[in-house]
Amino acid sequence: MNVELTSQPFNRFIGWMAGHENDGKPIISIEMTPEKLNYQKGKSGDPDMYNGVACRGAFLREISERLPALNGFLLHGANFDIEGEGIVFCALSGTGKTTQMLNWQKFLGDKMTIINGDKPIIRFFDKDFCEQKGLEIPEGTEFGIPYAYGTPWNGKENLGNNTRTILKHICFIERSETNFVTKIDKADAVERIMKQVYIPRDPEALEKTLQLVNRLINACELWIIHCNTEPESAEVAYKTIFGID
Repeated sequence: MNVELTSQPFNRFIGWMAGHENDGKPIISIEMTPEKLNYQKGKSGDPDMYNGVACRGAFLREISERLPALNGFLLHGANFDIEGEGIVFCALSGTGKTTQMLNWQKFLGDKMTIINGDKPIIRFFDKDFCEQKGLEIPEGTEFGIPYAYGTPWNGKENLGNNTRTILKHICFIERSETNFVTKIDKADAVERIMKQVYIPRDPEALEKTLQLVNRLINACELWIIHCNTEPESAEVAYKTIFGID
């Protein structure tokens, strides 16, 4: 099965990721093979996984392997936008990222747009890099800052939108009986965020991913949200992060 990525199936997500050469053809083409499906099943620990489910995962894995060459990488997190400022919640599965994001949505209402509930793609645009690669630069793009994109892989709750946001805050979620927020340093943030980043198998792609993660850490405000699951946790965290009395 040959899967050729174009701007049609997933619009902006594939549009920025695939890019186009001068002849109008996409620069990424993925061939899905039985070997890739079996590898995905092995990584998931379910050798009897339905092929359609395995294909979806294998497709994302193939994309993620190629993202570093396009100044992007896959991040495990819940990502949303608040009036132009992007935030991502990162934590181990089961910690409560989605619960906290939905608490924020209840508190903020129309001020907030969910970008991706589970696996946003982070991408940097650099003018010379894009021109060299023949990659389209979306209108209004700012160079050298991180963008977080919605993708079709947005968690079991299927929370997301086909859009992007400038990522400005990285928040690590930790369970706590009381609600409070602390800032953390870059060294602590790197250790935490690397647990949530897709690690390519190719050494060159891995090196590029590490460079991009370093850029992300230096571009964002870094926080730990200590919280319970009660709705007021969102108000406490929001007011602290945005400096609201």
